[in-house]
Amino acid sequence: MRRMLQRCGPLALAISLGLTSAAWAQTTAEQQSYQQRMRLLFERLDRNNDQRLQRQEVQGQRYLERHFDRLDSRQRGYLGPDDLTRNDPSRAVRFFQQADRNADGVIDRREAEAFAWLRRHFGQADRNGDGRVDPAELQGLAERRRASSSTSPP
Repeated sequence: MRRMLQRCGPLALAISLGLTSAAWAQTTAEQQSYQQRMRLLFERLDRNNDQRLQRQEVQGQRYLERHFDRLDSRQRGYLGPDDLTRNDPSRAVRFFQQADRNADGVIDRREAEAFAWLRRHFGQADRNGDGRVDPAELQGLAERRRASSSTSPP
């Protein structure tokens, strides 16, 4: 794992964690922090300050190189700041599909082991105690976390 992180670099780690983490359960503060990091990254990579990341500007950033076309969902030939920071509802669906390795529509404890956040919060997500988390339970956990973070004093 360490070798992979060294090869891919911190950019790939930050983006991949942000895009594949349990997007369902990000608190507002976590979302804002992630978006701020992505804005700073964008500014650092935008060498000519034109508010566009061309393919040549992302060279050496493996994640962005590999996913450039997917991130450029409007097929403009460049990435804008919003392409790295937008809240993509399909991220949560992709996360669930990725975690549900046997595609049975639920995530069991064994499947959750591959995702640190889900492993830590599995008991909270599994509201009916059946040892499995379905999409509604995961969404419910996300909503409860968001509600509790918005009522907490700053």
